[in-house]
Amino acid sequence: MVVGGARKTTRSYVLGFALLGNDSNDETADGASVKDRLRAWWNGDELPVRPAPQGGNRKKSDQRAHDDGDAGGADAGGAGDNSWPEIRRKLAEKIWSTGFVLPGGTDYAESLVSGCSLTAAETMLEIGVGMGGGTQIIIGKFGNYVSGYERDADLAAAAMRHAVTYNIDEKLVVKTVPFEELNLKSKYFRAALMREIVYTMEDKAGLIAKISDSLKTGSSHLVMTDLLFDADDGSEELAAWKAVEGRPVYPWTEAALTKALGRAEMQPRIIDDESEEYCAMVVDAWSEYMKTIEGVEIAPEMGRVLEREGEYWARRVAALKAGVLHYYRVEAIKNT
Repeated sequence: MVVGGARKTTRSYVLGFALLGNDSNDETADGASVKDRLRAWWNGDELPVRPAPQGGNRKKSDQRAHDDGDAGGADAGGAGDNSWPEIRRKLAEKIWSTGFVLPGGTDYAESLVSGCSLTAAETMLEIGVGMGGGTQIIIGKFGNYVSGYERDADLAAAAMRHAVTYNIDEKLVVKTVPFEELNLKSKYFRAALMREIVYTMEDKAGLIAKISDSLKTGSSHLVMTDLLFDADDGSEELAAWKAVEGRPVYPWTEAALTKALGRAEMQPRIIDDESEEYCAMVVDAWSEYMKTIEGVEIAPEMGRVLEREGEYWARRVAALKAGVLHYYRVEAIKNT
């Protein structure tokens, strides 16, 4: 099976949909059937870019909770701006592994915080817990506590179920709150982790400053992975990625990132463009997943979810391969 071949112009990078065996004729919003769209991606044919889906407007919970790392916040069950129903969560776990909604899996999650000096007595701040797969790996390795935040209520609830399953619920608290409204206790955490969050935030420097203030004095760490792009880039690949992202995205560059860290009194230790490695993680995971459904008939509902996820990741890889979007891995230290 050929996976992820590079193509120019607006054609998507194919992740391996030719052998789905889906006979569903259900049409997508642009009139193409799921089967036709998947085959088109495989062949590199152009398809219309659909408008970004509108997120749900769930009611915020008024219930308040408190732990030592937060000045207050809603328990899991608050508002989310991007939909994660059960069928999408199940598909994500099949592609990325149990508890994960992002590429990399267990080894990558552990490697991200391996230099953060975490111990069983320390607490890590995690913004964007997802379903808790990476959190569980980190707690299992280092024995630390985690104060987690997740803006989607379905993901937050899944993370707590995952914690109970793996017997780490005494080490983990997950709260649902818009990331713009984080209220963190000063000088409390030994490390902070964010994966693919900051590009969705308009006030990036403000978020980084808030996290810096929450870190303890004496070699505390901020670890983040994020997507960077130039505000002036008008390429079709970048526009196609933005259209399927599902929430507003805000540009920033490596220079802006470095400046934000400096203003927050954090010293960069790693600022690496790992776009190529990230693309490989995405394509490899999709390739392995496609092998598991080769020749299998896909139910219509799953076909629609698979089609949407496939386009989401195909557009992202296309923009990364075109060099108009960049995936960065960052580690910075606060010594003050």
